[in-house]
Amino acid sequence: MSKLTPEAYAAGLSRSRAFDALPRADDEQKPARVPRITVRRLAFVSVWLLMQLTVLVYKIYRGSAAGDAFGGYLKGVEALMMTCLSANFLLMAPTLMRMLRATPLRRVVNFDKTTHAHKFVAYTLVFWVAHHVISHYVKFHQLEVSSHGKMKMVDLLYRKKTGQVGHTMLSLLTVLLLAALPAVRRRFFEVFYLLHHLSFVIVILIFVHIQAHTFQYYIAAPITIYLVDRLYRMVRARMNRPRILAVIQHPSNVIELRFARNGLKYKAGQFVYLCVPSLSWHQWHPFTLTSAPEEDELSVHIRVAGGWTQRLVGTFQQCARALPPRMTMHARRTIDRRQIQSVDSDRTLTPSYHPGLPRGGGRGAGRGGRAQRQPSSRGARYPPDPGHRAGARPSPRANRLPSPPSLPPLVAAQLPTIMVDGPYGAPTQDVFDYSHILLICGNIGVTPMSSVLKSLYYQLTTAKLSAGVKKVYFIWSCRDVQALEWFRDLLAALDMEDIGDILEIRTYLTAQLPVDQIRNIALSQSAGGPDAVTGLYRSPTYYGRPDFGSIFAEIGQRNPSTDIGVFFCGSRELGRSLFKLAAKWTGELKHRGTSFAYHDERSTE
Repeated sequence: MSKLTPEAYAAGLSRSRAFDALPRADDEQKPARVPRITVRRLAFVSVWLLMQLTVLVYKIYRGSAAGDAFGGYLKGVEALMMTCLSANFLLMAPTLMRMLRATPLRRVVNFDKTTHAHKFVAYTLVFWVAHHVISHYVKFHQLEVSSHGKMKMVDLLYRKKTGQVGHTMLSLLTVLLLAALPAVRRRFFEVFYLLHHLSFVIVILIFVHIQAHTFQYYIAAPITIYLVDRLYRMVRARMNRPRILAVIQHPSNVIELRFARNGLKYKAGQFVYLCVPSLSWHQWHPFTLTSAPEEDELSVHIRVAGGWTQRLVGTFQQCARALPPRMTMHARRTIDRRQIQSVDSDRTLTPSYHPGLPRGGGRGAGRGGRAQRQPSSRGARYPPDPGHRAGARPSPRANRLPSPPSLPPLVAAQLPTIMVDGPYGAPTQDVFDYSHILLICGNIGVTPMSSVLKSLYYQLTTAKLSAGVKKVYFIWSCRDVQALEWFRDLLAALDMEDIGDILEIRTYLTAQLPVDQIRNIALSQSAGGPDAVTGLYRSPTYYGRPDFGSIFAEIGQRNPSTDIGVFFCGSRELGRSLFKLAAKWTGELKHRGTSFAYHDERSTE
C-alpha cells in the first residue's frame, strides 16, 4: 500500500497532465450511427453467410442432379429460413447463453452480444423469406403459362390452403418487423414486446405449412429449448420475491432500490430483470446490480425517465402517504414522510437534497471571508438513516460500506411486491481477469462500475484482493454536480483507504456551471482540503471533457508488457470513440507489449 499523505498524493497527480479535461464543445456534432466493425463481429457474419451459401449451393447441386435445379433452389431457401428461425430462438434463451458463457467458448464467442446476433439473423431471415415468396410467385406463374390457363396463379396463391397459410405468416412477419423498428421500439416498447410474441403464432403456422419431418428436423428442438428456458426463468422469478429493504431518492431523477438477496449468487457487473406485478405482470426491465457480491443485500439504481419508472415512483409515494398517523416511536424516528417528494406536473421526481456546493455568492459566512462548504446529504431516504451524519466520512478499514436501515415490518408490508429474474452475464463481470483495469462511465453508466468498486473495496479491506489486480483507473464523466451524489459514500470510503498505488479516481464535470457556482467552488476549495465538489481528499474533480487520447497514451506508457482491460458503460457515441482509441493505442504501443482489450455495454442515458 502507498504511504503517501493525501497532500503528497494529490501533488503527484497534478504533475501528470494526461488526465486534464478538455474544454466543453457546445457545437460538437454527434457522429452518424454506423455499425462498428470488430474482429469477432466480422468473423460471425462471415461464418454465418458462408454456411448459408454452402447450404444453398449444396441444395441446388442436389436438385440439378435430379434434373430440377430450381426445385433444389427452393428447398435450399426453405432450409435457410428454418435455420434462421431456429437460431433466433436459441439466441434469445438467456439461460442457455449463460451456460455457454461459462465454457471455453467464451474466449472465441462474445455471448454478451446475442441481441446483436439476433438482429442480424433476423435480417437474413427476412432476406430469405423475400426470396421464398418471389420464387413461388415465379413458379406459379410458370405453371399457369405451361398449363395454358388450366392452373390459375390466383387459385394457387390465395385459394389453396398452403398459399393462404403462407400469406398469413407473411402478414404477421411484416407486423412483427414494423414493431421492431427502432423508432417504434424506443417509444412504444410494450407494443414491440407484445407483438414479438407473434413469432409463436408463426411457428404454429409453419407446422401447418410445411411437411412434418421438415418441422421436426429444423424447429422442434430449438423451440423446445427456448420454451424450457423461458418456463424455468418464469418459475424461478415468481418464486424469488425479495423484501424491499429501502428506497432512496438520489439527485437527478435517480432512485436506489435495496432488497433482500435471498441467496442470489452473482458477479460484479451482472444485471437482473425486475417486475412489479402491481404495475404490469409482463413488463420485465433490466437493471445492473450496483451492490457487491460480498454484501448481504442487493441494490439497483433506477433512472426515472419512462412511464414504468414514473409509475413505480408514484407507487412508493402512495405507500408513504398511506402510513398510519400513529406508529411506534422507532418507526416515527425512522420514517419521515416529508422526505418523500411529490411528482411534479411533468411526472418526474422533485429532488430533495442539498448539493455539496454552497449556494449564493456571499463571502461572510465563514472565517477568513470564505463561504463555509455545505454538507451534502446522500439523497432523500425512505426511510432516512437516523444514524447518518451529513458529510461524515466513513472510518478507514470499515467492514461494511454505509447503508440505510431496513424498513419496519409495518411499512414493508405496504410496499409493492417485486420479482427478480437473474442474474445475467455482462462484459463487466470479467473485470478481475485483468491485472490492469480502466473503468470508464458516463452519467448513469456508473452502475456496473459501482459494483466493481464496491467489490474492490471489500477485497482491499479484508486483504482478499486477487493477486492479479495491480492497478485500477476509474473515470466518471457527469453532466451535472448532483449526479456525483449517487455514489458519494462509496467514493469517500475508497478515498479514505490508503490505496493510491492500486486505485486512481477521476471525476469530470462536463456541463457549463453558473458563474456564482464557479465562484463558490473557488471560495470553498482550500489547499490541502477536500475537493469542493466531491469531498474527496485524494481525487480532484476536473471541469470539461476527458482527453481520452492522452489518457490512453499515459496509461499505456505507464504499463509496458501489459494487457489492460477497458470497460465502458455509457452512450453509443462515446463508446465508438473509445473503441477506436483502444485499437489505435494497441497498435502504437505494440512494440512495448501493451494492449487495450475493449469491453462495453450501453447505458440508458
